[in-house]
Amino acid sequence: MKQSTHKVFKTTAIYSIGNTIRKLSGIIILPLITFYTSTEEFGVWTLLETIFMLTMISSGWGVKSGFTRWFNDMADKAQKKSLFTTAIAFNYSISIVVLLIFAAALFRYSQVILKYEVSHQVLIYFLISSLFRMFQEMPYLLIKLKQRAAAQTKHSTINVLMTILFTVYFLYFKKEGLEGAFKAQMIANTLTFLGLIPIIKSHFKLSFNTPLLKEMIAYGLPLALSAILTTFLNLSDRHIINQFFNPAESGSYGLAFKVANLLDMVFISSFLTAYTFYYYQSFRNADNEKVFQSLQRYFLIIITIAGLGIVLFSKEILWVVSAGDDFYNDGIFLTPILILGLIFSGLRNFFTLPLHKHKRTKIISKILIIIGILNLVLNIVLVPPIGKIGAAWSTMLVQLIAAIWFYIEASKSESIAFDLKASLKMIILWISLVLISFILPDNIIVAIVIKLLMAGIFVGALMVLKIILPEEITEMIRIGKKVLSKK
Repeated sequence: MKQSTHKVFKTTAIYSIGNTIRKLSGIIILPLITFYTSTEEFGVWTLLETIFMLTMISSGWGVKSGFTRWFNDMADKAQKKSLFTTAIAFNYSISIVVLLIFAAALFRYSQVILKYEVSHQVLIYFLISSLFRMFQEMPYLLIKLKQRAAAQTKHSTINVLMTILFTVYFLYFKKEGLEGAFKAQMIANTLTFLGLIPIIKSHFKLSFNTPLLKEMIAYGLPLALSAILTTFLNLSDRHIINQFFNPAESGSYGLAFKVANLLDMVFISSFLTAYTFYYYQSFRNADNEKVFQSLQRYFLIIITIAGLGIVLFSKEILWVVSAGDDFYNDGIFLTPILILGLIFSGLRNFFTLPLHKHKRTKIISKILIIIGILNLVLNIVLVPPIGKIGAAWSTMLVQLIAAIWFYIEASKSESIAFDLKASLKMIILWISLVLISFILPDNIIVAIVIKLLMAGIFVGALMVLKIILPEEITEMIRIGKKVLSKK
């Protein structure tokens, strides 16, 4: 089991490098965008980001899930190439169709959707950038399935560096504003896709397996339809804020969400990416359930500690990424709620894995759809009277409900040891320290020293309460050393 744990954490560390670089790039890109665009234009930028995410999720139609599920079951290389060719041909075709539909809607109704006059040039750059970003998904998925985390990290890092360089050029030197931001993304995503073509060619075979495609769609379509609906419903918060208020308010919420999302990008997504593909490869192993329970415990402890760190220093992070614009200061009060939602979301994704293992995809779809609708309803109810804070509370509450529901359903499929009492103690202590952080002195040096002490107190309290055991610290240190030494 120790070897399995080490492998997952090592892969997580490699993915985290790429994700950390991607997020740290925001320290350069976001201040440029917030400084060289108006608050309304930044709001439009965040709104178009949500449209891209919806476009991305709509392009799969279950084939990506099916490809993930079938790939490791095939021992023959020729079969795997045929599977990849079938999946990528279908995915690219659907991606083009979906993007054309969204393009038609944006060109005709952009004023209604965005509540802001956007030039056709900006929309063209956005759409081309989106297309080539979507085209990167299948090669990246192939790399993940082959457990080549370093290769994906290399490609994503190159993409980030190009995005930074072109963004600096078009915003700082050319002063092109919103148009320049999307032009930079378009060029970087196009060049990144061109760099992935050799990987596509090496795994491509002129063979389209229609019966297999039907099987993949039959397996993944329930998940795809629910994912499309839930993504639409879960991204609705920024659009609801925009419709009831304006793009600037939506952008302010979007920036706080980006700060909170550091937790997801740097650790949650990296860990779940590494562990999910390992889980699919090893769910027939005798120690699979023990590894699951052990990693779930480590996962919750680490994301809670990391989440507290982001919350404590959210004021400083927001000041940097907003280029010192006071308009975005209220994100300090949004970030803790959004971080708590991300912690619950991480647990929810963890508890989804046993349901995939036992092929209970319909219950996954059912829960996601109901939770998505609930999120939409709560946003409509809470946003008009209390604004952005209502959207944050809605996100956190639905993620908590989803985590509980998935835990209950996963427990029906197999035994899952979850220490509820210890988890509640940890969350209560976490919330208490967050509340104290709101009343710290204004002196930045004194505040930073106190925040560091608070982080240390949190870890120490977890040890005193025996939520973190001495042997677990030793184990995590041992794993960390092995990961860093690449042994």
